[in-house]
Amino acid sequence: MKMKKILVVTCSKGDGKKSTLLQSLKLLEDDISVVINANNKTGLSKCYNRQLVPENLIKHDIVLFVHDDVYIDDLKLKGKLYTAIENVGYDIVGLAGASKIEIKKPCLWHLMSNREDWSGTVSHPVGGDKLMPTTFGPWPRRCLMLDGLFLAVDLKRALEVGWKFNENFTFHHYDVASCLDANKKKLKMGTYPIHVTHNSPGLGDVNDKVFTDSQETFIKLYKG
Repeated sequence: MKMKKILVVTCSKGDGKKSTLLQSLKLLEDDISVVINANNKTGLSKCYNRQLVPENLIKHDIVLFVHDDVYIDDLKLKGKLYTAIENVGYDIVGLAGASKIEIKKPCLWHLMSNREDWSGTVSHPVGGDKLMPTTFGPWPRRCLMLDGLFLAVDLKRALEVGWKFNENFTFHHYDVASCLDANKKKLKMGTYPIHVTHNSPGLGDVNDKVFTDSQETFIKLYKG
């Protein structure tokens, strides 16, 4: 199969033109097309779902949904994504996740799973110009749940089974909920060795009201 351009989709509170993601994609211009949802005031799920449409199949097989504070440092991005989908057989490709989970508070994928079930590696800044890889576990590995910082979707398969991101969630838990929905629709998910740096410290406080309200919705919908 001839490899088409990867459609990269991101959301930004500003215009997105100076985002970490966009800066990193300059070396990949021949392999990608980019959609920036600038000045975004809607949830990530609604923002992302606008691109899960049949019209995009004309030019794209794979849609990559990625946070705008991610720096993709992998010139083999397109080849790796096609390998993960066509050869390994994934329908959704991520960078970090877990093969088993137990739904419990706090509802974060790595805290709802055991360390031996973790997979993947993502680098993070540790001050100045230094980086440190956060290694969760070996990859590639089939997963039940993936971190939403980077999710590459086989567009044809998603459309075939009617999968979309769960619009009950705007930011917190949109990824874990959407992964559980994908599993119910028999989509195969897993991690693959693609190198990125995520310029985010993660959730600062599990008692943050926005997070806990979202958490209650997640538990209500998925536990039991």
